[in-house]
Formats: sequence, C-alpha cells, structure tokens
Amino acid sequence: MHRGRQEGSKRRFRTGQWVQQEGLYSNDWGDDLLLVQGDLFPSHPQMGETSWTYAGPAVEHLWKPTKSNGHDIGY
Repeated sequence: MHRGRQEGSKRRFRTGQWVQQEGLYSNDWGDDLLLVQGDLFPSHPQMGETSWTYAGPAVEHLWKPTKSNGHDIGY
C-alpha cells in the first residue's frame, strides 16, 4: 500500500484531466489544492495550464477532533 502511494506521488497530471484520487495536489507554481475524485485539474489563474502532482491525502482524514469538553488533554 505504501508503495502505491509513492508511485502515485510521482505521476503528473495536466489541467483538464479528471481527478482519480482525492487528496492534496501541488502545481508547477507551488500552489496546493484539495481535490476530490471527479473534479477536473484546474488551470492557474495567471499562468494558465499547468501540471499537478499528488502531495498526499486530504488533511481532514488525518485530523482528530478535540475532546468533547474542549480540552485536548481530556480533563
């Protein structure tokens, strides 16, 4: 599974292609964007068409909510 994630991170996508895997993507100009499966890779607002590289899973999947009483230490 880890190997597949590494291979996916090396693959480059072009503006206008369909997003196949939800996650964070980086473009040639250093912008990061959260995209979901079924989206189209967008163009850069000033530079036009660009390439995108998978940067990792969506952060919200890794985030854990705080304790119900609002304290991270659980008191």
